[in-house]
Amino acid sequence: MSRFGKLLRIEVIKARKRPALWITLGVFTFFTVVTVLPNLFRAMEGGGQGPPFALPWIWRGVLQPPINMGPLFLGAAMILLFAPEFGWKTARQNVIDGLAKEHFYVGKVIAFVLLLAAFFIVPIVTGVAASIISPAPTGTFARAPELNHIFGYGLALALWGTIGFLLAAVIRGSGAAMGIMLLYLLVENMLTSVVSFWNAALDTLLGFLPTQLFDTLTRLEFYYPDELARANAMRAQNGMPLLEFPEHSVVVAFALGYVALFLGVAFVTMRKRDL
Repeated sequence: MSRFGKLLRIEVIKARKRPALWITLGVFTFFTVVTVLPNLFRAMEGGGQGPPFALPWIWRGVLQPPINMGPLFLGAAMILLFAPEFGWKTARQNVIDGLAKEHFYVGKVIAFVLLLAAFFIVPIVTGVAASIISPAPTGTFARAPELNHIFGYGLALALWGTIGFLLAAVIRGSGAAMGIMLLYLLVENMLTSVVSFWNAALDTLLGFLPTQLFDTLTRLEFYYPDELARANAMRAQNGMPLLEFPEHSVVVAFALGYVALFLGVAFVTMRKRDL
């Protein structure tokens, strides 16, 4: 068996024995399906205002709940899968059994990719299935805005998944790592609000912090010009500043940069510290 195959087999065996991991994925799947049902039932009863509940228009409604909660669920699932390895000494045992630290790290990257794929596929399958069931006429799978929305969901997953990966590698305790992940989310949001109030000129720079970048990736207005126009029209009526977003390529570059940074720091941490 190849080294990759051996690492994959080890991670699958470990994952199968983690009920918390399967509960997290099950809860996410349940909420993803449940949030689609009202729109599906409405479409089966004759529809309503707005675009038909079918491909490609279906992605706005199908992806929005998962893109808001899925990345945090993935971060928690990564912590639950990774952090206990240190407390249970299975990480050290893997090295004793002949795996190098680098191999153990690669195994966790494999687990992360598998988890990301699972959380990514659930809403995609849900959307396609709902479109098949819906009586509304189906078009193409996705146009450019919908493809960007789908890709943005994947980026949001990768961003919070690697945050969970990093915290698990550094803190090595499930409860503490999840607590710090949620605390960081709150602190960054509070900090950016205070700094923006003090100096609005810093808004653009603050928008590239991980949580603020995640907020951009989860907004419909970032992907769909009509949503942006509708939101800005309402903001203009209320005397609020108009929404402005960085270029899509810039947001993608920063998100991928964070993913690479978090994985890199986790790798260096694992090489330097004892298991």
